[in-house]
Amino acid sequence: MPSSLPNLAKVQGAPRQRRWAAWVARWIAGLVGASLIACAASAPVPLSTPTASPSAAALPTLSARATTTRVSPTRAPITTTRALTLTVWTTEDLAASASPAGRVLSSQSDAFTAANPNLRVQVVLKKPSGKGGLLDFLLTTHAVVPALLPDLITLDLTEVPLAGDVGALQPLNGWLPAELNDDFFPFAAQAAHYQNQWLAVPFSADVQHLVYNKTALKKPPQTWDDFLKQKTPLLLPLGGDDAFLAQYVALAPLSTAAPLDWTTTTLVLNFFKRAHDLGLLNDAGLNLKNADAAWAPFAAAQVAMAQVAASRYLAERARLPNALYAPLPTRDGKTATLASGWAFAITTTDPTRQAAAARFVQWLAQGEHLAPWLRAAHRLPATRSALPLTIDPPEYAAFLRDELEHATYASGAAYSAKASDAWRAGIANVWKGQATPEDAARAIVAASK
Repeated sequence: MPSSLPNLAKVQGAPRQRRWAAWVARWIAGLVGASLIACAASAPVPLSTPTASPSAAALPTLSARATTTRVSPTRAPITTTRALTLTVWTTEDLAASASPAGRVLSSQSDAFTAANPNLRVQVVLKKPSGKGGLLDFLLTTHAVVPALLPDLITLDLTEVPLAGDVGALQPLNGWLPAELNDDFFPFAAQAAHYQNQWLAVPFSADVQHLVYNKTALKKPPQTWDDFLKQKTPLLLPLGGDDAFLAQYVALAPLSTAAPLDWTTTTLVLNFFKRAHDLGLLNDAGLNLKNADAAWAPFAAAQVAMAQVAASRYLAERARLPNALYAPLPTRDGKTATLASGWAFAITTTDPTRQAAAARFVQWLAQGEHLAPWLRAAHRLPATRSALPLTIDPPEYAAFLRDELEHATYASGAAYSAKASDAWRAGIANVWKGQATPEDAARAIVAASK
């Protein structure tokens, strides 16, 4: 199989175009698998457009409110009594058949079919990211053979703008109720919208917070001064973006329209330097790429405090009864954290299939259906209503609600890879005495422009 596609511009003339189309179809078929081709090869079942109001069992219709905002507001109500199979691309991490989460999703899909006998759901698993991952397959298929696109896809929240830029995602206004949009936590509502269009339905979330060993520390620090005075080492994932950004957003907002702020950046670097000079921030943190990586050293009792992902705490807390949670210490004790997550997006351009896909998303987004899946996957919901159904005990759910309400969605558009490299290098250079916090901050700000 060829490793890359030939230049489409070089293919000219009708016969050669037909050969090209046939070749591309074979190439994509090898990528997406025989199961997807079987689904795509079956033409959509012809459906009638009713002249009367649809019954309660009909597929979702456009609301009067949303009609004014849709790109194509002329779609009529759609109903069908014929069988329709929805294809959903999702990640192995959320739905692998051998995993508890995968088994729950399969059960929920069966329950959806039982409630909607004319609709079936076919799940196709992909890598979460990188070459051959969900976004890679989506962009390639959309550009080359859009007929092989799934009806629905799950995307990392940071990838929604990338897919939206090329027109691979369909607007959701009118297919889904505004109440669902209103239920999102602020960061999720931000991630769901791109260029004034509702393109995604966040369903899974994660945030970062402090974990500490209650036998080594009676009271976790709330502020930088508390932390420096307690003199209990803290493990931060300084080799990636999480540690720097968590402290930055506690002081100033991230903006896609402006570079990083020099004063804020200098404050964060000065804090890191003071803590390092006191032996409270270890060089080992420079090798940790994200908050998830900080869990293992904490679990091994190498440190008494660490910045970790809530998902890891949920998955591992039963093994560490002495591990407790708290907000990350910030300069003034302000609650601040970073959020990540996954969202559903509709990719089919067929109105009938869009309506069916919207029905599935709306059904699965209901707390009683979504919560069992999230519990099995050790994830948080992106909506307020589903949180108490997903997280226990109630005290931890209340803590996470406050974190989610104040969480920042650090999209890739908010900072560049160049800026990310600059603050990683800047932290190391300040610690080594090769740069002052002020000079390192200037380099970081310049890289963010």
